[in-house]
Amino acid sequence: MIVNRRVWGILLVPMPAWAAAPDVSIVTMLLSLGLVLALIFGLAWLLRRLKLPGLAQQSNGIKIVSQLAIGQKERILVVDVHGEQLVIGVTASQVQLLKALDNPVPTTAPTSPDSHSRFANQLSQLLNRK
Repeated sequence: MIVNRRVWGILLVPMPAWAAAPDVSIVTMLLSLGLVLALIFGLAWLLRRLKLPGLAQQSNGIKIVSQLAIGQKERILVVDVHGEQLVIGVTASQVQLLKALDNPVPTTAPTSPDSHSRFANQLSQLLNRK
């Protein structure tokens, strides 16, 4: 009888929160973790593939004015280096100067607002609706 009281006494002691039984199975948790990791890597690949000029850190007087994808890893770029514009070809293994432009390509945006500011205006209007 004394042994029974000790066993029941141990079993009735509240368990710490970390020792509680999980409500979610391990398989569900691992699948969720895999989905989140795949989403992170997928978005990183997409951002790198799109090469958005607003996301790139451009400094030292060098900026990409325009670019054209020729193949999967081949591009033609118009690069502005301290006011001088160069047309370069970029492949997976080399970068080559194609031509130095005598008449530079305009780098300013047209007078109409660009798509980023239009999107920002539309988003702010949607968020301010009640």
